[in-house]
Amino acid sequence: MPYARIVDIHSTAEGAARKSHAWQVLREAARVEPDEAARIAWYRDDPIAGLDLQTAESLVAAGRYEDVLAFLRGVKTDLGLEQARGFGSF
Repeated sequence: MPYARIVDIHSTAEGAARKSHAWQVLREAARVEPDEAARIAWYRDDPIAGLDLQTAESLVAAGRYEDVLAFLRGVKTDLGLEQARGFGSF
């Protein structure tokens, strides 16, 4: 399923920003889940416990895409896909 249908938002300035944010989230999610169908299902349907049990899609729509990106980066670190950075990584 192409991402274009996932992030199909009207071409207002706000819609364009949300579309960009959705792409960023889906691109980051690809680093955790290589299967596109599973990634899209997660984005649309799976509530995120640490983010008020909202889906990534609803969080992006609400302007909270940075929260979703931070969540995904934490998952990558927890899975050992990315090393921790900053003072906590010593």
